[in-house]
Amino acid sequence: MILVTVVASLLSGLIGVLVSFKFYERLEKRKLKIETAKKLIGSRYDTGSDGFRTAMNEIFVVYADSNEVMKAMEGFWEALQTPIQNRPPNLADDKLLLLLKEVCSDSGITHPKHFNDAFFMRTFNAPKQVQGTGT
Repeated sequence: MILVTVVASLLSGLIGVLVSFKFYERLEKRKLKIETAKKLIGSRYDTGSDGFRTAMNEIFVVYADSNEVMKAMEGFWEALQTPIQNRPPNLADDKLLLLLKEVCSDSGITHPKHFNDAFFMRTFNAPKQVQGTGT
């Protein structure tokens, strides 16, 4: 009877640790994905910036388990490798848009349905306020 109690206690503790570890691992992976998505979306206005390049290079590791993201990233890469004069005018933007959408989808980041594709590509650059003008 004591042996059954000890084994059951050890087994329940082990199961609890394994379940907790699995949930913690999923949470950490989601946090990494969201952090990479923030970097990518936050620097999308300047695809030559260090922030954008860093986020793009993180995708290989962070989103390696997502075929959709990896395929979208490959499409964006191929568009960028095509000389500008040999590609349709909006191809790179279209491929970047698809990548941004796939990254958001895989990260669990949702957006209102009324936001169209142009919203993903829009950047917000408000003019700096001049000090002392009262505006």
